[in-house]
Amino acid sequence: MSEQDPDSCGTEKQIGQDTQGPQRPKKNRGLLLIFLVFFAFVTVVLLTQRKDTIDWVEDYQTGLRLAREQHKPVLLAFYRKLTRYTTDTFQDTYTDPGVIEYVQANLVPVLIDVDEHPDIAAQYKVGYYPSHYVKYPDSNDVFGPMIGYDPPGLFIKKLKGLMERLQSAGN
Repeated sequence: MSEQDPDSCGTEKQIGQDTQGPQRPKKNRGLLLIFLVFFAFVTVVLLTQRKDTIDWVEDYQTGLRLAREQHKPVLLAFYRKLTRYTTDTFQDTYTDPGVIEYVQANLVPVLIDVDEHPDIAAQYKVGYYPSHYVKYPDSNDVFGPMIGYDPPGLFIKKLKGLMERLQSAGN
């Protein structure tokens, strides 16, 4: 048998192992838990975001040409980035399935950033964002504006009103 004190040798090794061993897995478990919570949060956010939006034409002349070819009026949507009502409209109204369906079926939607195209905005005397106008591409008759944010149902109702005025004008 050994002359060493079994308690002192065993205890020292065991204490050393206990203080290093269990702490490392606890740290790893904590990091793993934080990662899993973060991953779950990101997944939920990505899955709940609406991804569908109106299929915008972002070039004014191209939009007018498409409208002529399709015999449809143009929806001119003027916006300025990072304004409250523009952000609300992009997040809520333009992503609504009913709005998307109505706009795509009846109009050629043209999206115009007023900071990139101040000349076009000046032509329509746009001073508030977002502003929406409806017109036929070869007509001088312009109906609107619909100014600011409207929730989806009201947006469709107002857009239908502009379309009725456009059709009544004989276009």
